[in-house]
Amino acid sequence: MKIVHVISSLSIGGAENFVVQLANEQSKSNDVSIITLRNTDPNKNYIDQVEDTIHLYQLGWTKKYSMKQFIHLYSFISKITPTTIFVHLHNPLYYVYGISILRPKISYIHTIHSSFENWKLILGYLNKLRFINNRILHVCVAPIIYNQLQEKLPKLRATVIPNGIKSHHPERAITEIESFWSSFSRSQKKGQRFLAIGNINRHKNYKLLSMSFKEVYKIYPKTICVQIGRETDTILVNELKKINSPNVFLAGPQKNAADFLSEADALIVSSIQEGMPIVILEALSMGVPIISTPAGGIKDIIKDGENGFIIDDFEISSLTSAIIKFIELPQKDKKMMAANARSCFEQYYEIKKVSQSYQSKSA
Repeated sequence: MKIVHVISSLSIGGAENFVVQLANEQSKSNDVSIITLRNTDPNKNYIDQVEDTIHLYQLGWTKKYSMKQFIHLYSFISKITPTTIFVHLHNPLYYVYGISILRPKISYIHTIHSSFENWKLILGYLNKLRFINNRILHVCVAPIIYNQLQEKLPKLRATVIPNGIKSHHPERAITEIESFWSSFSRSQKKGQRFLAIGNINRHKNYKLLSMSFKEVYKIYPKTICVQIGRETDTILVNELKKINSPNVFLAGPQKNAADFLSEADALIVSSIQEGMPIVILEALSMGVPIISTPAGGIKDIIKDGENGFIIDDFEISSLTSAIIKFIELPQKDKKMMAANARSCFEQYYEIKKVSQSYQSKSA
């Protein structure tokens, strides 16, 4: 089978990580290509993780939309002659939708990586156009996203396939990881360590995280939370600095950020909107429990009290209570929670199983 993945870039991000991992798995038995439309961040990207057997084409577009670019992509794909096109994120979907009208014999699969709210507008357009073309299969990465799509737009072709990854194994030496954590510690005696991974934007809701840990500090001052990610919203960054939580540290972007989970007690997610975050799967694969808000597909992953804690709302008091509840768990219960996290990953989210599910849908 000839497979093509179309995505905006391979800069650091959950969808980009997933595309590389899925393409790598597919390349074991298929001819696979990845086409990036726009420029990839030269310093923070997944390009070095792409298998040598995969054809990587970087088009380097500078405009968001143009007919010239559409013709360029159409000609490029026509030369590759794929049997299946996988499309990811908003901008590529507009272009691939047009191609699906002109090349009806190709199988088209679109993965919805984030919440239904983020896709409601464009999917509404495609629903109105379904009488012209309804060839694209929309893959929801979590049941909650699928249920919302089915409720609002039941005529669109859709299914559920959860995100998946290969088990994460740190590339950094343990001494480097420990040094990273020690650089944020305010005490020689190690307290509980929490890690948050994601770019600083409104969806990640880091104000909730900072205010919650400020409350935790009053009871457990040695507990720390390190946040890794790009500062994409400078106004929000300034708001976080004004909160001035003494136990929350902004570490900036880090390549292979999941490496630092190996010395974390738990991953913490404070998001308002999510699909099925790759970082949660990385944590599960490493046996790291998760404490999270009830955002998007996360509710389908975390079993409260088993592989982590998931709160009922987005309130400071709720997240603070969950963090303290985890801190106060007996060590044997924390070990059981870690084992459950690993077992959950192996059962549902290993990339080989996910790839097989995609294969069955594209046949």
